[in-house]
Parts: sequence; structure tokens; C-alpha cells
Amino acid sequence: MQNLNYDELIARYPEVQKDRHGLSFGAEASPARVADALTPSGAVMLRSVLPERTLLRCQTSFEYFARSLGRHRPAWLRPWSKARDDGPSPQWRNGETDIGSWHSPWVVRYRRHRPAAAILSALLKSWAWPVVEKICGATDIAILLGFCVARHAIDKSLGAGAHQDAKAVAAEVPFSMWIPFHAITPRRNSGLGFIVPAPHHVLPTLPHNDVGPDYVLGNLDKAWVPHYSPGDLTIHTSLSPHFTTGYGTQSDRYSLEIRAMARDASPPEYQDPAIYVGRRDSKPVIVDTKCSPGVGAHGFLASPALLG
Repeated sequence: MQNLNYDELIARYPEVQKDRHGLSFGAEASPARVADALTPSGAVMLRSVLPERTLLRCQTSFEYFARSLGRHRPAWLRPWSKARDDGPSPQWRNGETDIGSWHSPWVVRYRRHRPAAAILSALLKSWAWPVVEKICGATDIAILLGFCVARHAIDKSLGAGAHQDAKAVAAEVPFSMWIPFHAITPRRNSGLGFIVPAPHHVLPTLPHNDVGPDYVLGNLDKAWVPHYSPGDLTIHTSLSPHFTTGYGTQSDRYSLEIRAMARDASPPEYQDPAIYVGRRDSKPVIVDTKCSPGVGAHGFLASPALLG
């Protein structure tokens, strides 16, 4: 089957942009209803979760951080070395590539602002957190920072393909939350799309863990390439076939992918570094953190934006 790039695919099949499966939910939806929809579908969208103003500041900070890559260490970055926080990976010593860059969430910062900390703090206060608890089947949650990714993507033309986190990340981690810092409009800027419902098993893959274009093109009646307004996020399971769209517009995309699971179900080796969230006076709060001496996330975990 001849592959299509995503611009061609959406031009020919505009119906993939529609929520044909009724998987978008607002704050009025009960956590149980959202969790029940996620189980068979593999993906859901939660609307208007995070404040647009918070996201705008996070986007600005991430943009300044990305621009600084490949330069002599900026003055605003030097104080963080005293907290033994990691700096950008050596792979960015010459700046970003033509597709952007990706980082552990505690690495991205501009002056005293840490986008991932601000977003995690806002997420705990949002209507989405009880949904996370319902999906996990617990109120004691471990946010697995080592499996979270802050990403700046520069939109390139991409051919259809998909992957499952159970094969590409870790089978034990049950779901992922994807949070863009701004609006995502198909054919204007890249985003995340899904094939729903998800299969109940890991699909055969190519050597690079992609299930290949035939799977996507053979399931266009199940494809969903949603529009994201600022503050929207999607949740997909580890078996959900999902894909990053690309249209060749050269537009910038800033996003945070968060992975979490019930604390008592999380393998210990996944919990360094980690944020532990529980309920105190019926409210979700950070009850503990973990970060070994050799892990460079101590300043991040102590940041006012996270603990505020």
C-alpha cells in the first residue's frame, strides 16, 4: 500500500478530524465515565483542563530555553548548577536539530521558571486529576519523571505510521498524558493522533518499533486526529496505536508528556526521580518525592512552582 504523508491524508480524508467515537469530555463528565471510555478506546480527550495563561508562560520559557541550546551556558542557567540539576544533554551542544529537541522535564527552565513544574502543579488542581486517580484505581499516585518528556518539535512532513508505548516505552506503564502548550490544528502544526479502539495486544512492528503505514492506512475509519484548544490534553493507553502528525509547515510545537501509575503498582526502578501524589483533606497534594544523589532533579523537585 502506497504511503501518504499526513497533509495528503487529511486532505483526502478530512473526516479523521471529527470526534467520531465520542471521546472528548469536559469538566462536567464524571471521572468514572472518562475512565470507562478509555478502557476500550485506548484514547480520550479532556477539554479545558489547564489555564491558558499558565500554558502561555510555559511556552515562552520553553522557547527561550530551546533558543539557548548550543550557546555558551547562559547566565540565567548557571545558578542551577549549584542545585546539581541536570543541564541540557550533550547531544544539543550544537543546538537543536531541524526537528527540534527533547528533554527530561526537570532540565527545561528559563531563569527561575520551570514549565514542567508549573504544568504539574496546575494539573493537580484541575478537574483531570480525579480522572487520573480513577484510571489508576488509586489515590496514591507516582508521577514517573524518568518517563516524562518535554519536547520542542519543528513541524516536518511525515508519512503515516504509528507506535504503541507498550513496545516503545515500557509495558508496565499503563497510560500517558499528552499536553500541548498551545492550540493544535491539523495541517497547521503537528500533534498527536490515534487509532481507536485500541487492540488488546502488542502489534507486530518494524525494527524501529513503528507498526508501519499499512496499519494506519488500513484503519482510517478508526483514525482520529483531534484539534486541541489551549488547555486540552489527551490520555492514551500503552496499547493505543498513536502517531505524531507532520505537515511540513516548520511551525513550532511545545508539549509535555506525563506518565504516572498507582504508587504501589509501580516498579521501584521506575521511581527515581518521582513525585508522589496523595489526598490530604480530600485534596490532591504532593506528599513526597524521590531523587537519588546522582540524579539531577533536586532543584526541580524543590521548586516553588511545583510545591506551590
